[in-house]
Parts: sequence; structure tokens; C-alpha cells
Amino acid sequence: MNLLGLIVEYNPFHNGHLYHLNESKKITNATHTIAVMSGNFMQRGTPALLDKFIRAEMAVKNGVDLVVELPTLYACQSAEIFSHGGITLLNSLNCVNSVCFGSEIGNIDILYLIAEILIDEPEIFKNKLKNYLGDGLPFPKARASALFDYISKNNLYDTSKETLLEILNSPNNILGIEYIKSILKLNSKIKPYTINRVNSGYNSLNVNDSICSASAIRNALKSNTLDTINYTMPKHTYDIINDVVKNGFNLVYNDDFYEILSSIILRDKDNLTDYFEVNEGIENKIYNSIFKCQNIEELQNEIKSKRYTMTKISRTLNNIMLGIKREDIIKTKDLNELPYLRVLAFNDKGCEILKEIKKSSEIEVITKFSKIKHIDSEIFNTLINYDIKATNMYNLIYNKSTLKGPVDYITSPKYIK
Repeated sequence: MNLLGLIVEYNPFHNGHLYHLNESKKITNATHTIAVMSGNFMQRGTPALLDKFIRAEMAVKNGVDLVVELPTLYACQSAEIFSHGGITLLNSLNCVNSVCFGSEIGNIDILYLIAEILIDEPEIFKNKLKNYLGDGLPFPKARASALFDYISKNNLYDTSKETLLEILNSPNNILGIEYIKSILKLNSKIKPYTINRVNSGYNSLNVNDSICSASAIRNALKSNTLDTINYTMPKHTYDIINDVVKNGFNLVYNDDFYEILSSIILRDKDNLTDYFEVNEGIENKIYNSIFKCQNIEELQNEIKSKRYTMTKISRTLNNIMLGIKREDIIKTKDLNELPYLRVLAFNDKGCEILKEIKKSSEIEVITKFSKIKHIDSEIFNTLINYDIKATNMYNLIYNKSTLKGPVDYITSPKYIK
């Protein structure tokens, strides 16, 4: 078995994802694929358009063999924590051969070199970085300048300072560097590959081609019918979204959670700093802003400043809403192994992967939640309880009309024949 790992969100699965999946299989010669997918809340601190079981079904119907959940504590955080969670889960299985990710640069050599320097932090590089910061350069420019000086001085790679700055400011390059850093930290045998992202940028809202960003598709679905953008997604994705809407489920957006979020902020006014990334006085800005706003977009704009980017604000608000405590992130963010594998969907090849995992690893494979009551582990319970809580909160919006109990306990992984 040549097992390819992917770390994904599939929110929703579109033509760009299909291209990445097929190209990844080609360049790695993979016989089987496993995707570690964010659950119901995304890396940028927003809810998923569709729930994790439906998105996992989409992925398997479009060619992934096994989809498992990236624990919530990793899925909603910075590139560093998100990437470490995904790579650590794949590495914990002891049978994944490769991981392939999309990047703007499409060149594994320069990403690998940058990751090595950032891991090793040679003295020359650290001194250069300190000097540039002392000169008043913003951190991204200071780091790019220090990297350029170190790389050029040692003739490690032929590049320019402008190229390095562009690499370090591109979201998928950043994720790729963090994936490689995690592989190096773990001394993992997983081999990293990358392919170019095609067409629209990560956050582009333009729907003008058959391959566009997931952000553009989600945005278009707010104001258009599914039929107007069906050319942006595989037929399986179109059919599944169509069925979901017909069956009375709600496509979920950020503002759907505004009342829940505002209530929690008002209730926890004196304890907001317990939550991860609520620091540097942002708690006061959040509390004071809640009285002036009618939705999450207004709240984010009210809080935004030179100190706080929109992405940081979005993740911070999401941490408050999901109750993600700083102490729990500290406890789990640097683990060398993850204690469980939550199965969301699979096909026959996925069954073969699960058999291989059980032979090669001691990881707890969760298909039925009734089993978890008997596991006595602080780390396990910290991680799994956030997954359960996040799923329950999500389904108050997504599945409210037919909700009959905690969804993780009453929903089985989807087997796709």
C-alpha cells in the first residue's frame, strides 16, 4: 500500500479540490488516500457550509478513500497549530507514505529550505532578524529579509528578497512551510510534495471559471441558486448540496452564530481572557463592540485595528464561542502523537486503510462513540470533548428542526460503495 495523506477542509469540495486530489495521486503514485478534514469549524474561525459527515461523503464520492476528522482544537487555529495537528495525526498512523498540499509557489525545494531554517534558527539568521526588527521593519518583511541574507550568503538557493516576501505572505505557502516544519519536528518519514494552486486565489470571491475558490462558491450560494454555479463543482458535490437543501437542512454562515456568540461574550465578560488568543486588551474591544453591532461582520470591523488582523479576530471570536481555553491549547498543541482517529466516511479501499492502521498503530479508531466512555486519558478527553461540543453547537443551526440528540453519538461514518 502506498498511502497518500491530505489535510483539507473541503468547504465544499469543488473542481480545484478534484484537480489537487488527482494530481497528488499522480505525483506520489499513491494506491490509497486518507484525508484529514476539519470538522464543523474551519481554520479561519468560521463555520462549515455543510456538516462534516456530508462533506466527508462528498470527498469519498469524488475519489478520496478515507476521511477522518482533524480534532477541533487544531482545526480552528493558526497555520502552525492547524498544520501540526494534521501532520501529527497522519504520522501517528505509522503507515502514511506521503502528504501533498497545494501552494502558490508549487516548489517543494524552497518551501523545505525555509522550513529547515525556521526550525534550526541558525545564529546568523537570528541576528539578522533581530537587527531588521530593531530597524522597525514589520515582522513578515524582517523575516523575509533575514532569510534572504542567510540563503544568499550561503548560496543555498537562487531567489530574490521580493520572491521570499511573496512566498511568506501567501496563505497556502505558509501552510506548506508549517506542514514541513511539523514533519521535521516529528522526525517523520512522511515525504512532502506540493502542486501549484490553479486559477483563483485562496480568498478570491470571483466566480468566473470552472475552478474558483471555496470562498467564492460559499459567497455565491448566499445570493444565487445552486444551478448558477454548478460548473464550479463535480456532479457529486452538486447532487449532495441539492439534496441537503431539499431535505430542509440549512447552509451555514458566520452570521448564523451571532446571537450565540454575543450572549457568550456578555455572559463571560470577566473571563474572556481564559479563551485562547484573547489577549493584549482585545477582550475590552470585543465587549465594548458587541453593543454597537448587529452581525459578525460588523463586529469584526469594529474590532479590527493595525494590531488585530481580520483572520485573528475571526479565530478569536470562534474560540470564545466554542469555549476553547488557552490552557487546553497549551496542553495539546505540541503533542507528538494523537490519541484517536475519528472516521467520517470511507469506501472499500478505506476499509483496507483502516485494517493497515490497526496493524501498524496503537491509535484508537473511533467508529462508534459509545466506546469512548471507557477511555481514561486526559488528553483524549480534552480533545474529544471539544469535538462533541463543536458538533452540537453547529447542529443547533444546521440541523435544528430534526435534532434528536448529540450528533456524534447518533451518526455513523458513511460507507460509500
